[in-house]
Amino acid sequence: MDLTEKTLGVKRVFQGRALTIDVAEIEMPNGRRSTREIVRHRGAAVILGQRPDGKFVLVRQYRRSIEQTLLEVVAGCLEEGEPAEDGARREMEEESGYRVQSLEKIGAIVPCPGYSEEWLHLYYARLSQEPDAQRPDFDENLEPVVMTAEEIDAALDTGELVDGKSIAIWLLWRRKTLN
Repeated sequence: MDLTEKTLGVKRVFQGRALTIDVAEIEMPNGRRSTREIVRHRGAAVILGQRPDGKFVLVRQYRRSIEQTLLEVVAGCLEEGEPAEDGARREMEEESGYRVQSLEKIGAIVPCPGYSEEWLHLYYARLSQEPDAQRPDFDENLEPVVMTAEEIDAALDTGELVDGKSIAIWLLWRRKTLN
């Protein structure tokens, strides 16, 4: 069965620094018409970084949208035209100060396909043992956190780790390393 929707027209309703919102008028395969609100985003790199001693580097960051400080893996928006691997290296070094020694692509996910076209590119990074100085963006306020695998699992169990991209990359990495 073909489930493809036909786009009849698109109206841009918001243009911001990080995202754009379009409203598309569509026709479904059965002929009915409706609208779709679509968040346009250039994508992001998500990095699970591990030091030579086996510990992982995450960050705590305040998220205004839910008014909470969250535990998360390092992640950040890709610059216009930037390859995801380059963005992963840049974000890890900016947000945590740790240098990336090697990168391995774990996969990619679409976090909210009901309303967003954003793709998250997932990487596992081998890091330097010690960090250099952080270089966060002017509007970022975050704190690096070093954790063992057992501490990350415990954070999942207690509900301290609720960030979707962090849960996805952790579970995909754990699945990969167990096989």
